[in-house]
Amino acid sequence: MFNTNTFHNILNVLIALSASMIAILLATGCTQLADGMLECSQSFVGPGFAAAAVAALSMLKIIINIMRDGITGLIKPQPPVDK
Repeated sequence: MFNTNTFHNILNVLIALSASMIAILLATGCTQLADGMLECSQSFVGPGFAAAAVAALSMLKIIINIMRDGITGLIKPQPPVDK
């Protein structure tokens, strides 16, 4: 069987890296305009790509959870971890 826990944790790392991309956007030349839009002509990473990556990875995590535990698994308490 496919190890969904490992995949789930890999997605957590990728989401954290994607969020770091947003910080990189701001650090590499993106500026916020008066209307709230990001202007990134000086940045090597586009804001659309960063936003799409975060959204796609987050949705993939939810889909994996539903496939593994069913829709009710999203709200049920998790069992304690055996040591």
